Amino acid sequence: MARLSAALFAPALAGLVLFGQTPVPSRAQVPPEKDAGWQSDVGGLRHFTGLRCPDTIGPFFRIKVMKGDAVSLAGCIYTGRNGITAVLRKHLEATGRREARTFSRNYKAAGFEPVKLSGAAASGISFRTRNWTPVSLYETFWYFTGARADYTLWLSYSLPEQEEEVGPAIAAFTQALASQN
Repeated sequence: MARLSAALFAPALAGLVLFGQTPVPSRAQVPPEKDAGWQSDVGGLRHFTGLRCPDTIGPFFRIKVMKGDAVSLAGCIYTGRNGITAVLRKHLEATGRREARTFSRNYKAAGFEPVKLSGAAASGISFRTRNWTPVSLYETFWYFTGARADYTLWLSYSLPEQEEEVGPAIAAFTQALASQN
């Protein structure tokens, strides 16, 4: 049996401090949300741009936060009952309409079928993104203009199973956005 040198394990243990026999993460490691500009806030997280992402919005639970990119300043991903998914993003002021046009153009270019829906989904831009199964998957995009920023909400849900959940979801996210400004 060959002897293994401690030098072989050095790279794997570089970020760890050993206490007794158990490796413990060093203080130098930063949680990913803090590295991306997120701080703990009462009932959720707050990005340095001002976006607040509560732990819950209506029946939705936050599952991830996103740092800014070329499209948005920051965002959060939520999941609801039966797999309904929501992505809330904060954008620069007066850019929401442009993001909506880009969403529509990209989905059409990908070959998805634009659809007109009723109820709360009627005010958004909707596409059927899966129609080859008994349950059709829809994705709807809304944009909102705030006093100092614009916001977008993307929702993925199935019809007819989750039809009754779309209206309350929009109401819950709209109410959460009202507290952003």
